[in-house]
Amino acid sequence: MMDETTGRHDGEPAAPSGPTTPGPRTDRTRIRRHADRAVPDRIEEFLRAGLVAHVACVEDGEPRLVPFLYHYESGHIYLHGSPGNAMLRLLRDGRQVVVAVTRLDDLVASKTAPDHSANYRSVVAFGRGREITDLAEKRRVLDAMTERYFPGRRPPHDYAPASDDDLARMELTDVVVDEASAKMREGGPMGPHDAEPDFPGSAFVRPA
Repeated sequence: MMDETTGRHDGEPAAPSGPTTPGPRTDRTRIRRHADRAVPDRIEEFLRAGLVAHVACVEDGEPRLVPFLYHYESGHIYLHGSPGNAMLRLLRDGRQVVVAVTRLDDLVASKTAPDHSANYRSVVAFGRGREITDLAEKRRVLDAMTERYFPGRRPPHDYAPASDDDLARMELTDVVVDEASAKMREGGPMGPHDAEPDFPGSAFVRPA
């Protein structure tokens, strides 16, 4: 049976506690360019709606960046992969990591070259990784992640559940978010001549 207050089924381990709104805290999450597009109150919304997270850290003085499918719950970004995944191995030591999630909504054409743009929703989050080894926690997160990408699919009716051996062989990392920022653009062309019907060229919005 599902608990109406938590959304969990009987026997499922609880999600770890964390900041419910991991908003800007230091200068590194301050929006400088187009500060009017900052939307810190929508960080949670954007992270829950995103599909791909680009994860970056530094190793031996060199940048490393890998895209991941992910799952998000109240201040925690979960990443999974094989035991051979180099990025997840790096994050085991708790080093600093940055995660970027972007949804591209529209391409925006303008009558002037510098004013071409895009409508988007994005989050940049900073935190540290935590390796998850508990099989029950792995199962809970992966089932939730599968249902997020494929709403309504649940084991065993829609697919065979992962075995304990499957879970033991899989790497799961919890990026505990320390702070984050969100930014978005919406609307039409904003060039100086886009609303002038006699100015040459065309201006429009096209879904991405």
